[in-house]
Amino acid sequence: MALSFYGIPLLEEAMQNWQSLSEFRRERTRNKNYTFGRQWCDVISVNGRRMTEYDYIVSEGSLPLKNNLIRRIVRNVVGVFRRQLAEKMEGWSESLQQIAAHNRMYELLSRTMEEFLISGMAVHKVWHSDGKPVACDSVSPQDFFFDKGARDICGRDANLVGQLHDLSFPDYCDAFVQTQEDYERIATRCNSGEPIRVVEIWRHERVGRHVYHDSRKGSVIVADDGVKLPREIRSLPSSWHIADVWRYYFIDSEGRILSSGDSPLPDGGHPFVFKCYPFLDGEIHSFVADIIDQQRYTNRLITMYDWIMRASAKGVLLMPEGAVDPENMQNVVDQWSRFNGVIVYRPRPGYPDPKQVSGNATNIGISELLDIQLKMLEDVSGVNGALQGNLANNSISGTLYNQQTQNALISLSDLLDTFASFISEITTKLTI
Repeated sequence: MALSFYGIPLLEEAMQNWQSLSEFRRERTRNKNYTFGRQWCDVISVNGRRMTEYDYIVSEGSLPLKNNLIRRIVRNVVGVFRRQLAEKMEGWSESLQQIAAHNRMYELLSRTMEEFLISGMAVHKVWHSDGKPVACDSVSPQDFFFDKGARDICGRDANLVGQLHDLSFPDYCDAFVQTQEDYERIATRCNSGEPIRVVEIWRHERVGRHVYHDSRKGSVIVADDGVKLPREIRSLPSSWHIADVWRYYFIDSEGRILSSGDSPLPDGGHPFVFKCYPFLDGEIHSFVADIIDQQRYTNRLITMYDWIMRASAKGVLLMPEGAVDPENMQNVVDQWSRFNGVIVYRPRPGYPDPKQVSGNATNIGISELLDIQLKMLEDVSGVNGALQGNLANNSISGTLYNQQTQNALISLSDLLDTFASFISEITTKLTI
C-alpha cells in the first residue's frame, strides 16, 4: 500500500505509552546491573558532584568489593524452573511438542524466566503465517510497550500494545520497500549505517462496517466506513454494524504508515503474550528488586572489612611536630599512604623519630553482620540452603531435607505459578 503520513497522531499515542514505562525500564537496567555484577553503578551526590558509588569509593582510597549473591539465587530459581518445565513439556500433545521443538521453546522459556526474575515482565510474540510453522519469539521488555491505562493483571484491558524495531537496511527492504522511490529514500538514510527505527503498533478499535450481500454471486462484501466502492456494490442490499477489531500499523520515525490492516491472526487479536509481576495498580516489582538492599549491604560490609584490615595492618604514623620541614610533609603523607612507601627525610636534632601505632580493630562484629545479611537474603528471596543443595549440617535426615526443599518451593510458588499462567497463554495462542 502507498506510504501515508497519517500515522503521526498514532505515533504520538504510542510515544506516550512508551514514556509511561520509563521508570520500569530504569529499574530493569538497575536490576540487570546487580544481577550480572555491576553493583557499584548507582549514582550519588557528593558535595554537589554526581558520581557512581564505584568512583566515590576509589576516590576515598578504597577498593569496591562485591560478592554477587543475586546471580547465584537467580540461577537456582531458573534451575528449579527448568526441572519443572521439562516435566510439563512431556505432557504436551504431539502437535504442541512439534511446535515447541521448532521454536526451541525449552531454552526460550528458560531465558524468559530469567528475564522475568530480573525485570518482572515476560513478553513473547506468537505469529501464524500461511504455509509456515507457527513462530514464537521472545521480546525484550526494553522494546515493548502497552496501554498506560491497563490495570488488569492478565492484560485483558490493554487497548494498545507495540514493539520497537531497529532494522538493518536489508531487513527493512524485505519488509517494506515496494517502489524504487522507497528504495532510494531509505538508501540515502542508511549511508551512515544507522539502524532504521520502525514502530509496530496494535490497537483495539471500534469501526463502522457495511456488509453488502450479492445474492446473484452468493458472496458477501465487507467495507469500513469511508472506503470508496463501485456503484454496483453500493447498490446491493446492505447492513451496518460496529465491528470490534484489532488493527496493526508499522510506522517509521517520520510518521509514515508503512503497512496496516486488520489482525490476520486466527483469534483476531494481537500477537503478544505478556505477563507482569505482580502488576499492582500498574506497578511492576521484580524478584531481583526485592533482594538488592541485602546485596548492597553485604557489599558494604565486605568493603568495610577489607578497609579495616588494611588500615589495621598499616596503622597510623605519629610524626613529631617540627621533625620534618612543613614543605616536605605532604611527601611524607603520600609515601605513608602507599603499602610499599619509603619515607626519606632529614631528621632534626632533639626531635624523636616517627612512630607507627597499629592495633587489631577487625573484631568489631562485621562477621556477625554478614551472617545476618546472608540469612536475610535467603529469607527475603525464599531460596534457602536446601533449595541450593547445601546442608546445614551433615547429620540432617533425608526426610527433613526434603521437607525444607518443599517449604522453599512453597515460598516460590507464587512466582512460578504466575509464569506457568504465562506459558499457558502462549500454548493456547500457539494451538489456535
